[in-house]
Amino acid sequence: MSTVKKSVYVKANLIVLLVALCVAVLQGNYATSIAHGGFVQLQLALLFLTGFVSLFLIANQKFRGELDTQKAILWTVWLGMLIRAGYVLFYDIYTLQNDAGTYTGFNTDNINNGHIGYIEYIYKFFHLPDMDPYDHFGYYHPPLHHTIEAVWMTIQRMLGVPEELAFQNLQVPTLIYSGLCIVVMLHILEESGVREELLSLGMCLFAFHPKLLVLGGSVNNDILALLLLLVTIWRVLVWIEDKTFLNIILIALALGFGMISKLNTAICAFSIALVYLIYLIQVIKEGNKVDIRNTFLQYVVFGVICIPIGLSYIVRNIVLFGEKPGIPSPALIPNESVMYTGPYSVWSIIGIPSIADLHVEFPFHVLSAASIHNTWVILFQTGLFSESYPVEIGRGLLAVCQIAYVASIVAGVLLTIAFIASYAAKLINELKEKEDGLRTTFLLFTYVFMLISFCLYVFKYPYTCSSDFRYMTASLVFTALGLVAVCDNKKNLFMRVVALVSVFSVILALAGSLLFYMFYNLAA
Repeated sequence: MSTVKKSVYVKANLIVLLVALCVAVLQGNYATSIAHGGFVQLQLALLFLTGFVSLFLIANQKFRGELDTQKAILWTVWLGMLIRAGYVLFYDIYTLQNDAGTYTGFNTDNINNGHIGYIEYIYKFFHLPDMDPYDHFGYYHPPLHHTIEAVWMTIQRMLGVPEELAFQNLQVPTLIYSGLCIVVMLHILEESGVREELLSLGMCLFAFHPKLLVLGGSVNNDILALLLLLVTIWRVLVWIEDKTFLNIILIALALGFGMISKLNTAICAFSIALVYLIYLIQVIKEGNKVDIRNTFLQYVVFGVICIPIGLSYIVRNIVLFGEKPGIPSPALIPNESVMYTGPYSVWSIIGIPSIADLHVEFPFHVLSAASIHNTWVILFQTGLFSESYPVEIGRGLLAVCQIAYVASIVAGVLLTIAFIASYAAKLINELKEKEDGLRTTFLLFTYVFMLISFCLYVFKYPYTCSSDFRYMTASLVFTALGLVAVCDNKKNLFMRVVALVSVFSVILALAGSLLFYMFYNLAA
């Protein structure tokens, strides 16, 4: 099992925070922020220059034999934060957002819809909405993210930051969350038993995946929910190795606060319950009364902490407004929405799409269900390019996007199969050897439950927007583990070819999507 120095984690976290602080300062500069009149060309030049210097220093360390795993990890975090910073400075709080809404300012009594309106409400009135949250779109979300953003707005205003800039800086906390996802993924890889030399490879998907860039510049609650879900996975893996009350409390806090960021974080509860049940059965079979008592007490502690926190907003809405949890329909009459997928068959929605259905000729998300309603096609499109639809895109950039899109499909399919196959085989072997298999069970079934939950969600809310990759971003944990598994198993020619194709496809997908976002302002 790999051992990453604590100092590396400290430095990685400092990189995330310092880059975010720099972005908060640069947001108000016309020379460095598009939202404040900056030039795209200057932005690109600065980004290329910084990236080139970074890559030169990495190559120099590699040539001198000084690039060990610990340094590679820090370089990965730095480069991941560099492109996130570029993205945030490239795009304002209204570009490539989901349900963003708008703001009108502190000195008005206006109540606005969307996540920005929700944040502004708390910032302006100093309390949670006191009306039915389903009367204003976006307010039905649990309030942790919006409360943190409102506090951040208040701190900025106390420091004298102009209100317009303070609203643009709503991207700073989400930038931090996105950067911390890279660090938490490192923890997950280490706790999963990944070899030290493969750690930076496993981190790459979280460092450079386009969805993490977009979420890092978002104003909604997706990225905080993702971060807390990753923390939950990490802390469960720690608890499996060290079953203390402290670790059970940390799991409960991570999952509870995740649920009041966004309810879909609760998907992890199913695999946690499975692991808890397996361990309880093992303890009961061993017959040690002290262990049985402590296990029951740990589970009670978990429930006492997690349930009240996680369900607090649901209970509040039921008690005050009689509203059950759920998502308002995008249209009053579902079949009036162009996104409505209700009339289409189950297979056409979650079945394997044909080559023609992939729409490689223009691989961007069309809202209309009549054009594209297959979940997996939308998943890959929005995973790489979010919900952009650049009708004026040039032929050269379009070709880059087409290559990246096909490469992402190849990588996604190969690495998903690799993860499930390798971890299923590992679990079977552990059971044969009479090992507890808790870690493997947890990782494998978390992914299985996630896939099942996503498919059910698509049918519960039958709209094309329900298939957006932002609802499955956590699947990158298991894709990354699949990538590591493939590169760690080159016993024969076939596996070496699979590893080569997988790595090459990942590189093409990430590099192509990065080029798209760098030049999207010029192409849109």
